[in-house]
Amino acid sequence: MSKKLVSVFIFLFFAACKNGEVEFRTNSCKGSPPFVKRVAGFDTPKSYFSTSEIRTMGLVLIENAGTADKPSLKYYQHPSWKQAGWLSPIQLDNSGNVYTSPAPFINVLDNPAEKQNTIYKVDAATGEMSMYLQIPLPDSLNINNPFGVLGLIYYCEGNILYASTIAGSDRYVIRGGIYAIDIKTKKIIDRLPAVDAIGMGISYVTGERRLFFGTGRNSDIFSIQISATGKFIGKPQQAFSIAGLGPRGDDKVRRIRSDANGNLLVYGIEFNYNLIPPREKPESLYEFVYNPDQKQWLCQSIQSGNSQINF
Repeated sequence: MSKKLVSVFIFLFFAACKNGEVEFRTNSCKGSPPFVKRVAGFDTPKSYFSTSEIRTMGLVLIENAGTADKPSLKYYQHPSWKQAGWLSPIQLDNSGNVYTSPAPFINVLDNPAEKQNTIYKVDAATGEMSMYLQIPLPDSLNINNPFGVLGLIYYCEGNILYASTIAGSDRYVIRGGIYAIDIKTKKIIDRLPAVDAIGMGISYVTGERRLFFGTGRNSDIFSIQISATGKFIGKPQQAFSIAGLGPRGDDKVRRIRSDANGNLLVYGIEFNYNLIPPREKPESLYEFVYNPDQKQWLCQSIQSGNSQINF
C-alpha cells in the first residue's frame, strides 16, 4: 500500500470511529494447538497442517526443522485423521481447535457423497479428530459434482465458523450456500442461500464487518455485511473481479485473507467442479488495496510462481 493510501486509510479509520462505524481489525486470532508439542513432540512455531500431501490421505502435521532453502521435514498423523478420506480446507479457532472437511482426490472411493457436507474437528488438547457438524444436504446430489464443503473461515469477534458448500450444484442450478455456525453451541445461526462459494475472507477496512467470497461459477468476488454476532445483513454485492488477470485469466478464488494494512490477499486456482489431477494445482496470489476516494478495490500486484506483476 502506498504512503498516500496509508495516510488516507488512517484518516478514514479515525473518522469512522468518531461516526460510530466499526473499528479496523485483522480478524487474526488463531490459537496454537497444545497437542502439537504435547502429543506429536513438534516445535509449534515450525509446524503447520496440510491436506495436500499426495501420498498421504487425510490431515498431516509437518515440522520443518530446516530452512526454506534446505528444509528438514518431519511428519505426524494421528490415527483418527484418515477417517474422513481426502480433505481440503483447514481452519483454526482461537483455542487451537482445527476444522476441516472432505474433498475427493482423483476418485470418490474414499469420499462418499453423503459425507461431503460434514465438518470435522481436531481437538486442540488431544489431537483426536471427530465429526463436528453435518450441514444439511440438498434434496438431490449431482454425480458430476463430487464436492461439498470447500471453504471454512473463522470470525474472531463473533466466535463463528463460516462454511461454504457447493453440494448438489450442477452446470445450470446453484444449490450451495454459506452457513454461519456458532462454535460454542454447534448451531447454524444463519444461512446465505443460492451461492456456490469457495474461498472466503473477512475485512473491516470500509468501516463495516464484511464477509468476502469468490464463487465456483466465475472469477468475481462478492461481499456481504455481517453483524457483530455473525449474522448476514442485506444482500451480497460484487466487490471486484480477478477475471482476465494472472496467467490463466479465469481463476476461481480458493482463499481470501486480510493483511495488517487492510489489503485483501486473494489466492486463485483453476476450478471446474470436477476432479482434475494433479492435486497441487498452480496458484496465483492477487493483492487488492481499497481506494477510499474511488470506493473501489484495486489490484496492486499479482504473484504467480516466481514472477510478480506490480500495478
